[in-house]
Amino acid sequence: MGSRPQIQDAPNALRATLERARSEYEPVVRQVRWGDGPIYVCGTAGCAALAVAAGYALESLLGLPVVARPVEVFTGYALHLLRQRSVLLTVSPTGEEPEALELARGAQAQGATLVVMTCAPGSTLAKSADQVFCVRAEGEGETPAVAIAFHAALNYLALAAARVLRRPEPQWDSLEREFGELPGQMDWVLTQLTGAIRSLAAEVGRFPRLPIVGGGFYHYPALRAGRRLQTLAGLPAQGMEASEFASAPAGFTRQGDAVLFVSGSRSRIKKLVHRSAAQARVLGAHVLSITDGQDRELQERSDLGLLIPSSAEAVMSTLSLCMLEWLAVEAARTMKHSPPSPMPSGEPQLPPQTPRP
Repeated sequence: MGSRPQIQDAPNALRATLERARSEYEPVVRQVRWGDGPIYVCGTAGCAALAVAAGYALESLLGLPVVARPVEVFTGYALHLLRQRSVLLTVSPTGEEPEALELARGAQAQGATLVVMTCAPGSTLAKSADQVFCVRAEGEGETPAVAIAFHAALNYLALAAARVLRRPEPQWDSLEREFGELPGQMDWVLTQLTGAIRSLAAEVGRFPRLPIVGGGFYHYPALRAGRRLQTLAGLPAQGMEASEFASAPAGFTRQGDAVLFVSGSRSRIKKLVHRSAAQARVLGAHVLSITDGQDRELQERSDLGLLIPSSAEAVMSTLSLCMLEWLAVEAARTMKHSPPSPMPSGEPQLPPQTPRP
C-alpha cells in the first residue's frame, strides 16, 4: 500500500484507537504502581523518537520526570538504572523486535514493571508485559497511519494517567473533548486542504535547504517530517527542536533557504518559535509555517502559511503530524513530475486558510 492511502486511513486508525482508549487506558493505568518516577520510555526502530514525544506529554500532563531513549541505547547504557517496581514503557508496533524482547528480559530481571504500547496484543512482547496499551493501526512504525495513531495514543495515555493520578482539573475534560474531535478534524483537513497542501508541497522543492522547526509537542512531527521529506521526495530537509535552531540560526539557514515552522497558538514555547522565525527572516530565509488561525505573530512573519484548527498542543501536534506526512507524499509526487527549479525572484504566497470543521 502506498503512503497516500495510508494517510487517508489515518483518521480511521485514530478513531478506533481513541474510542477504545477512553474505556481501556484508565483501568490499565490504575494497575501500574507509578511511584514518583522517573518513568522510563523506550521506542523501537521507527518509533524511537516517539519515546521523546511521550516524555513531553507525561512530564507536562502527569507531572512525573521521564527518561526517554531508543531501546538499544537504553539497553546498552541505562538498564542498570532500573530498580524494583521502576516503570518501563516500551513502544513497539509489532511486539516482536529482538531488541525490544532483549530489553524486556533485562528489565524484568531487574524487577521493573514492564508496560507495552503496541498494535499486537498477542505478540511475544505483549504477552511478557505486566500491562499493555493497545493501538488500533496496521503496519510498521514507519507508515503514516501507525505513526499518527501512536503519537495520539501516547499523548492520550498522559491525559488518562493525569486523570487517574492527579487531582481533578477542568482542563482534563476540555482536553478529553478535543481528543474526541481530533479524528473529525483530520477528516476535514484531508478533504478541505488539498489545494493548500499541494501548493506548499510545490514550494518546498524549490529551496536548497529546508530546516523544519518544531518545539515541545511539535518536535516529533518536525523530526519525522525531515526524514520523510528526505526519504520520499529526496529533499534536503532536516527536522529539529526550536531551541536548537534558535541557538545558532545562521548555522542552519542562509539567504535563499526556507525554514518551515510547526507550532500553534497554545504552544507553551510559541515565543521561542516566533523569535526563531524573526531570526530566519533577518538572515534572508523564506519563512513557511503550519499553525492555527490564532497564532497571528507566526502568520505575520511567514511568507507562506497553512492554517489548521486550533486545539491544545497535545492534540494539535498530532494533526500537524498528519499534515506533514501528507506534505511529504505530495512533495514526492511533485518532484517526480517536475524536478527542482531555481527560486523565482518574487516570494511565494499561499493565501491564509481558516478551517472551520
